[in-house]
Amino acid sequence: MDAKTCLQKLQYVGVLAFATTDAGGNPQVRNISAIHYEPDAMYFFTARGKDFCQELLADGRVQILGYTRFKEMIRLSARAVPVAEDQQNTGWM
Repeated sequence: MDAKTCLQKLQYVGVLAFATTDAGGNPQVRNISAIHYEPDAMYFFTARGKDFCQELLADGRVQILGYTRFKEMIRLSARAVPVAEDQQNTGWM
């Protein structure tokens, strides 16, 4: 499945599981619900003081997992990058 189709199908999921790794290389999984989709990107929010934010800034690699209402599991590996300072409300894409 291509990235565009993954992004379209992920819109059918209310909460996505985001996996990162911490400073010790240990996997960390969090559920994220504040998500906005564009045709070629998705945006989500996190507080700058949270460990999740620090892990994103340190590495950026994430794996996202969702289960749609159509009983489809969608897993996407990507790199999260901060939105430009002048365009953000602590959003990531």
